[in-house]
Amino acid sequence: MIYIDTNVFIYAIEDNQKYGKACAKIIVDIESEKIKTATSVQTLVEIINVLTYMNWELKKRKMNQLDIQRNIELVLSLPITWFDLDFFTIKKASSYKFEITGADFVHVATMEVNSIKEIITADKDFDKVDIVKRIDPLAY
Repeated sequence: MIYIDTNVFIYAIEDNQKYGKACAKIIVDIESEKIKTATSVQTLVEIINVLTYMNWELKKRKMNQLDIQRNIELVLSLPITWFDLDFFTIKKASSYKFEITGADFVHVATMEVNSIKEIITADKDFDKVDIVKRIDPLAY
């Protein structure tokens, strides 16, 4: 099982110039169950957060906004194992000393608690975490 980071979904949704096509391919492979994946419900919160900020910027530019609900429904329709956050995972996350963000601590803790060793992410900060192997979407 491979953990999927938030940026895979975001880059596919926004069709990011560098990562968009690679992340869309990953989503297709998840949908067709070519790869078995998991992530935390925190990922959903992060997707909503990023899309909200994107919509604020799109609104300022008088451009069409993203349909957050539709995008969340599409993500939820994928055959992904969703891990709930619990006190044990949060406590585990708070014990780390890696030089990454607190939100990423939660992703690492979710992975560790569920014996997942690989993460697909464009976030190079995960290279600083010696207990996981980062797979860049471009190298997937």
